Amino acid sequence: MPPARIFHRRDREAKKSEFLTRLQSGLILAPPLPSQTDFPRRTGDTICARQRDKPHFSERRNPMARRIQLPADSISLSAEMADRLLTTASGDAALLYLYLLRHDGFYEPEQVCRAFQWSRARLDAGLILLAELGVSTGQPVPDYQAPPTPAPSEAPEYSQEDLCQALERSNDFSALYGFVTRCYNTPSLTDRDTKMLLELYDHLGMPTEVMMMLIDHEVNEYRRKHHSTVKVPSISHIRTVAYRWKRSGVDTLEAAESYLKRLEYYRSQEGELLNAVGIWGRAAVSEEKRFLTQWIDWGFSPAVVHMAYERTLFRKQTMDWGYCNGILRRWHQEGLHTPEEIALHDGPKRPTKGENAAATTGLTPAKPVTAAQQEAEDKELEESRRQMMKILGLS
Repeated sequence: MPPARIFHRRDREAKKSEFLTRLQSGLILAPPLPSQTDFPRRTGDTICARQRDKPHFSERRNPMARRIQLPADSISLSAEMADRLLTTASGDAALLYLYLLRHDGFYEPEQVCRAFQWSRARLDAGLILLAELGVSTGQPVPDYQAPPTPAPSEAPEYSQEDLCQALERSNDFSALYGFVTRCYNTPSLTDRDTKMLLELYDHLGMPTEVMMMLIDHEVNEYRRKHHSTVKVPSISHIRTVAYRWKRSGVDTLEAAESYLKRLEYYRSQEGELLNAVGIWGRAAVSEEKRFLTQWIDWGFSPAVVHMAYERTLFRKQTMDWGYCNGILRRWHQEGLHTPEEIALHDGPKRPTKGENAAATTGLTPAKPVTAAQQEAEDKELEESRRQMMKILGLS
């Protein structure tokens, strides 16, 4: 037995030596060995980027997956907090949280705003969101109140020198000016239009990218409304819309994108809702848009709006927007938003007076007669009367 064991051990050593020789000569390609950072492990709820122990088999990832090699001085992020940040889908909150991790929870508002090129309102919004997620930064969240929207009457009187300095020294305003000239297909703007544009940039404080989105949207809307490819709205109209956006809080890139997506959704639903109330071949007027927007916000489909329209016609014999809106408001307050829910809530109709009498006497009420049926019966009676008169010799 001992010689057999020695033989097997020598045989294994010979095979191992042969394998290493072939491996070194390049005849065999060895699979890559997993590094210590290839398989992250969890300690409590913390994702550790560097692990010195051997990874467990159950923690191995898909062989086709890829992983970024983190630097040696990487920071740790709790798995619970990572899930919360992913759930909020807020890039500002995630970026601010990483900044706080990097600086041990301490921050100076001015430095953060300067580093990210944020406004104070944007920073405070991110801090409030982190506070809602249960994050304590070691400092109280500032109670920041947004400043009131500047009034057009408070705008300064810009001189020709102010316009020249703004175009020469401000890259953002110069880019905005060039964007407007391209949209309006003109080499330059008048002094009056340039002053209004500078008012929006300097006095109203609208960011350049938001102003570009506003102008592009208004130009497209104006051309669509007038069925033209060259007409453009006046700069005074752009000024009016910009102040309205500012008062509504649409003064950041994220708010502008959300607002324009909402307007696009309203437009996609407007035609179907107009058809649901018996209007075809035209766009909604301003008062009708107010009702349609409210119905969309309540979550009603064109089918439900058509049900309210039919009930309005039954009661009013014509389309009454206020009456139809009252029906939909009542359904919304009662939580009825689908045809099935409304039909189930209404239930069977109460019997009429004739149906109550039939139930009492046991008689079946007569079915209503249509005009065509009545005309056919009248013709039959007239023919019977004529034949009877002929038989009696009275014709």
